Amino acid sequence: MKRCSALLLLLGISCAVVAQEKPPAEKPKMQYMGAYDAGQAGVNIYKMFDPTEDVVCYIMTPEVVSRKPVDGGKWLYDANSIGSISCVKVRMAVVPVAPQAPKK
Repeated sequence: MKRCSALLLLLGISCAVVAQEKPPAEKPKMQYMGAYDAGQAGVNIYKMFDPTEDVVCYIMTPEVVSRKPVDGGKWLYDANSIGSISCVKVRMAVVPVAPQAPKK
């Protein structure tokens, strides 16, 4: 019984080590669709499209965000009170359409 438990423990540890050694998968990127005025000074709303899930997101964010470097080459962003995201599933794939010429 002890051998079986020890074997299962070693197998579990080796699986965890193998899982940690895999390179991280590249994250999919959202497509930029436009920017809008949020009605507040220094704040914009960005429209982004996720083609893998057919989702459109509206992101309200300040134009400038202060930050400072921390250990490990990473950044620490200062807090602010502006920021939100709202996403909706689209029924049809979003495809940019060229404007039509005016009819004569």
